[in-house]
Amino acid sequence: MTALPDDVQPQPLGIDQEMQVLLSGSAKQQSRPRWRIVAGIAATIGIGALAWPGSRGLLRASAAEAVVEFALKPCLCVFDIDRTLTGKQGWAAVCPKNLEVDGVHDTAFGGQGTLLLSGVAQNMRRTFCSRCYHGIVTAGQASGDGSGERAEILRRMGGTKHTRSDWWQDVAFNPDAEVRSSLVLQAKDGMKQEAVKSMLKWWKSDQHVDIKYEDVHFFDDVRANVEGFQGTGFNARQISCDVRGVVEWDGMFDGQVGGCGATVPEVVADKGVKLC
Repeated sequence: MTALPDDVQPQPLGIDQEMQVLLSGSAKQQSRPRWRIVAGIAATIGIGALAWPGSRGLLRASAAEAVVEFALKPCLCVFDIDRTLTGKQGWAAVCPKNLEVDGVHDTAFGGQGTLLLSGVAQNMRRTFCSRCYHGIVTAGQASGDGSGERAEILRRMGGTKHTRSDWWQDVAFNPDAEVRSSLVLQAKDGMKQEAVKSMLKWWKSDQHVDIKYEDVHFFDDVRANVEGFQGTGFNARQISCDVRGVVEWDGMFDGQVGGCGATVPEVVADKGVKLC
């Protein structure tokens, strides 16, 4: 099987006139069997495997190493990292469903320890986000340039098939910074919604993916970060609700941050802003 080229999207992005007609719902094209339309598109753009799955409203892009399904109406799942995609270092016994990644360090909250992946980081494919594009908006640095943590997080999110970028942009806690990547570091707590707004502009202008506010879902362990999304039109959910963190450095963040990180049942497509 042949993987989709980077500039080809499994949604209406103008890659081919027939693709546009198919996805726009033309009455003339709808009279043709779907498998013939898809086969014609595959032949035109040189894709070795492009087919309709059983679920209505999805295109499947097949590759030897993976099968990626995207919703025809683009959606975006944006995650915090520390205590959302990860658990607290050294808490493998407290979080038995988490996974320690040998040889990969995590320096979150000024600590040192082995990276402990949350349930969601291990099982993104089991959530509705498997059909969406992915982004990161975190206040941390994911252990710095070239770290094993950054590489592991990107891989667990589905790689650049889902993020369209492997550049980790540090916005230096400036909520007015222009976001030029789907991977945002040092976003100001309580103002992460501004980074997401700017990120959507990048998705549209640079990646030609027009994602509506209502189809954006944000996940974070800190209450204030989720509350900031109220009234924006985005969807946001606080996670790691059952297990909260202990005091971090200098007596800060007692109970304010997650412990084990996000679980699969917490990552749902509910509308609105939801707190623990």
